[in-house]
Amino acid sequence: MNDHAMNLQACIDDLGTLLAFDTTSHRSNRPLIDWVANRLEGQGYRVMVQQAPDEDKANLFASIGPEDQGGLMLSAHSDVVPVAGQNWQSDPFVLREADGRLYGRGSADMKGFIACMLQAAPHFAASALKAPVHLALSYNEETNMGGMKQLAAALAQTAHPPRACVIGEPTSMQVVVANKGAAIYRFKVRGFEVHSSLRDQGVSAVEAAAQIIVRSQMIQDRMRQDLRHDGFDFPYSSIHVGRIAGGTAHNITAKDCEFMLEIRALPGRAAAPFIAELKLWCEQELLPAMRSIASVSDVQIEEITDSPSLDERGNNRLARAMMPLCACHATGRVSFGTEGGILQDAGIPTIICGPGQISVAHQADEFVEISQLKACLHYLGQLRGQLERDPSCFF
Repeated sequence: MNDHAMNLQACIDDLGTLLAFDTTSHRSNRPLIDWVANRLEGQGYRVMVQQAPDEDKANLFASIGPEDQGGLMLSAHSDVVPVAGQNWQSDPFVLREADGRLYGRGSADMKGFIACMLQAAPHFAASALKAPVHLALSYNEETNMGGMKQLAAALAQTAHPPRACVIGEPTSMQVVVANKGAAIYRFKVRGFEVHSSLRDQGVSAVEAAAQIIVRSQMIQDRMRQDLRHDGFDFPYSSIHVGRIAGGTAHNITAKDCEFMLEIRALPGRAAAPFIAELKLWCEQELLPAMRSIASVSDVQIEEITDSPSLDERGNNRLARAMMPLCACHATGRVSFGTEGGILQDAGIPTIICGPGQISVAHQADEFVEISQLKACLHYLGQLRGQLERDPSCFF
């Protein structure tokens, strides 16, 4: 009897409840965390709610099974991206079912996996587990990954931290063993405004920012000659400017300009050296020229987030053990960022495997297929059986 399949409708109902919690990253996730915490406590889980240091958000870490060993962690982020400016066909925070799909913000990324975790939870609790299972929910994955950084630091200090982790980001239930890092930096350029007819007496922050961006593209050209990994859709590290704003009028040299620069570094590379190169060029080449006209000229670089890549060299054993459980025949690599590298750096081997498609994440009318939830529930049932029989294959 497949008890997990019988809970498919309950899983869909739970997804509807989860979607109704508006956990857009600029809002609190506490209502969702408290709801999940109360539910798991009622099932016998040992629950820790970890408050964020400077905002009304929290992580959740819940455990069941033996307390004297590390065990396996199933992890998801609780926050979602905004819906502002998107043309949804229905309320993004109300589940809509149509043609075998479940629509709503976060359905794929990644409340579908949370719903599956919640359906599996009582079955883990009722099992004779030979290794513990931990269920984790983090905050702010979509912004600075501060939630998992806080949780991973705390886990590293415990007597028995998890020995392996599966993050349920949408991978169509295929095992992903590597992802690029995700680093975001804000550049603030200060110039000196004058009437454009006197432009040589002023410093245009917009033009200075443009020079930095051109310099960044020279770095991108060099990245194409550097480390290559054909397992990724774009097989190189990447540097990209996605947003820029500055200036006040067409006939005034711009006093200020700000842009956001993103670096997605391959495993084996880090963003910091590329940023250091840009900073040095600004200090040695750009700023002296700007300050020769106006001493107030400046370039400030602010790190928003710098999350490490997930390196497959640290999770081969875990991946091999997981692949048969989800009918995966070949491992994959993705360019989108995950919390996997944070956990790996904390000593916890991690893979990515969850329901849904990344291509619909962050989009209007985001959805997860019902068949994907069914496949995930089956996988978690297989996982439970392995943890009852012999969990050593994972560690």
